[in-house]
Amino acid sequence: MTLREGPGFLVRNSADGPWAGWTGSRFLEEGLASVNAAPGRALARLMRLCGQLPGGLGLVWDHAPAWMEALPPEARQGWWEALSCMPGLSLHLEAATASQLPGGAFRAWVHAPTPPGEPWRQGTVGWVRRTGAAWKLPDLGPTAPGEEVAPGWLWGEAIVPLGALATRETAEALSTALVEAQGEAERGMAQRLAAGAWTECPFLRRSVGWRLALTGGLEFQRAGGHWPAAFAQARALAALLQERLRAPIHLGASGSLPAAHLLGRQALREGLPWRASLPLPPAPGAFSPGLSADARDPLPLEARAQMPPDWIRDLDHPPAILLRVPAVPSEAGAQALLERLGDPPALRWLPPEQPPPGPFDPDHPWAPCGAFPFPADPGNGEQPSLFVNLD
Repeated sequence: MTLREGPGFLVRNSADGPWAGWTGSRFLEEGLASVNAAPGRALARLMRLCGQLPGGLGLVWDHAPAWMEALPPEARQGWWEALSCMPGLSLHLEAATASQLPGGAFRAWVHAPTPPGEPWRQGTVGWVRRTGAAWKLPDLGPTAPGEEVAPGWLWGEAIVPLGALATRETAEALSTALVEAQGEAERGMAQRLAAGAWTECPFLRRSVGWRLALTGGLEFQRAGGHWPAAFAQARALAALLQERLRAPIHLGASGSLPAAHLLGRQALREGLPWRASLPLPPAPGAFSPGLSADARDPLPLEARAQMPPDWIRDLDHPPAILLRVPAVPSEAGAQALLERLGDPPALRWLPPEQPPPGPFDPDHPWAPCGAFPFPADPGNGEQPSLFVNLD
């Protein structure tokens, strides 16, 4: 992975191919005639593809393979656990597919109109609200509409703090950096294909895009930023990049902690205008990842999961929000949270028996699990008003 830094942006991409991508599950069994050898060979095929994508791979499970039924229950459970523990892989399922999976330690995102119930509240799976035919993959992008999920690719990711969107210098420098990065990646990918060093997954040049990811939402809100104006500036920047790159631009949010820290230190080091929204010393001068509050701070659930107004209209795919709680939330408490959120992002619970994800920052550690406010049960967790029964 290569990293380019400019005034108000970071660009992450691969030097000789796509940086990230997604595909349906049918390519796993293409050309595999042996039922007994298919599971292991399918995992090997997937591992080779993940090894070539430093930004990760989204695997959308959109079919039922015949060889899965031939496996014994223990082997099938182990296969799913190995699949979901693969580095750089995110597994995406429909509700009907998730209900048929055996028990185990597998992790996935379930795309459904309603939450998947107890497995979601226990932190086994995350939930993405699905309202249309296309799959919207957190931290990656939207898939093309169709019965089967066609392979999609990203040349890279550009991360921009919300305060830098209004600066013309940032837009010009970012477009120049992306043009250079895309040219290098296209030439490297051409040599890779000519040498036969690409996997069996089809690669179509016209479908490769970029991801424009926003960060620093907490600092932007504390500084009195106007969300509609920021989203309008982000859409204008995406339109400019799409015109110059001749490639799709997927607008989303960045949950990368190292990238947010680098952009915060850059703003303070170079005296950039948007440094005023950063916290004052001795607090570390770093942006918070994403558009909401930092998941490591013991703030109310609404502050950690609340999205800007009309975000679902302006972003191409939902942000991924991790909610740490001191115990498994009740069904009523989780439902009350969803009602207060309105349009929820992609949500995943983190009960105390599950360790928080890295990277771990010594300057900003995770708060103890007992310090996180618990989701209140609307039946007994909210104090009624003194005047509720007053005629």
